[in-house]
Amino acid sequence: MGDRPTGFRASKLLLQQIVVTSLKPGPKGKTGWPFRALAASAAALVIVASACSTGSSGGMKDPHSLSVEVGSYDVAVGAVPRFTAGVFTADHRFVGYGTVQMRFRFVSEGTQHVSSSRWGPRREGTFLAVPGVSIAKVPKAPTVVSAQNGRGVYATQATFDRAGFWEVEVAAAVDGGEVRRARAAFQVLDRHKVPAPGDLAPASDNPTLASGDAPPAAIDSRATEGSIPDPELHQVSIANALAARRPVVIVFSTPEFCTSRMCGPVTDMVQQLADRFANRATFVHVEIWRDFDSQQVNPAATEWLASDGGDLREPWVFLVGADGRVAARWDNVTTRGEIEPLLQQLPVSGPET
Repeated sequence: MGDRPTGFRASKLLLQQIVVTSLKPGPKGKTGWPFRALAASAAALVIVASACSTGSSGGMKDPHSLSVEVGSYDVAVGAVPRFTAGVFTADHRFVGYGTVQMRFRFVSEGTQHVSSSRWGPRREGTFLAVPGVSIAKVPKAPTVVSAQNGRGVYATQATFDRAGFWEVEVAAAVDGGEVRRARAAFQVLDRHKVPAPGDLAPASDNPTLASGDAPPAAIDSRATEGSIPDPELHQVSIANALAARRPVVIVFSTPEFCTSRMCGPVTDMVQQLADRFANRATFVHVEIWRDFDSQQVNPAATEWLASDGGDLREPWVFLVGADGRVAARWDNVTTRGEIEPLLQQLPVSGPET
């Protein structure tokens, strides 16, 4: 994961962390288009972050200090059933397990004025481990852990009543010690830019095993020498899956080039669900890149995740109902425990597996 910036630097880089371009130069030496769109939003966030950074973040000399990084991608006005944030120590180690307290406050509508709004009520944040991460004995309190044993985020529900820049504060008694607090700034949009529950799912024609004009890596970036992993996830396009009027689980990810390092584990988890619930839903993986070297994104990924020309972040998982509307969605760290209960409620519509 590399060194973790803290305090003001963490807020400055907040909108640059999980962008699909990974700052690789595009054609003619230019940075890929998602990053250019992202930089404008990041510039505004930097100004707001400088006003809402805490005193403990300056230099982070206290080894017991914490830093926070917002994990949610597409936060908009209204109820947010799943707001996520990662917690780290001053020396860049992961904090995981147990629960934390999270609260929010509005900061500013733009880049000039910073309001003095009050904090909202505290909400409990529960830990979501990256799929595949495990530990012999799960700690009951937030604990400093290695990436192998504790990579993940804390999640809570929240409601945002207006668009603009907000701040989250996370409080945690790490390893049973005194409560430590850290803050991070993030943006709340007027409306979602990525399909949300209730929206019609775009009927995209993504590359599949039957696509004669698509190179293997455009179907799955892990493909080598023509062998495409998880073939069950690449049988049908989103368009054909929706036309069959069955529920569809769609994972957008680029396991080979994912800058957040969540794509591989999340894609593997969706494959495991496909093995178990193929009789209840169709499962589809959409690779982000058609050609990574030339910075060419698959049109289906753009249609779903960056239709407004903005930044494109991954991974995403969507559950679409038989009616063709998005029923649920999960960004960044997505767990089997969140998706499986919804799949269990679906009627059997195919052979038992």
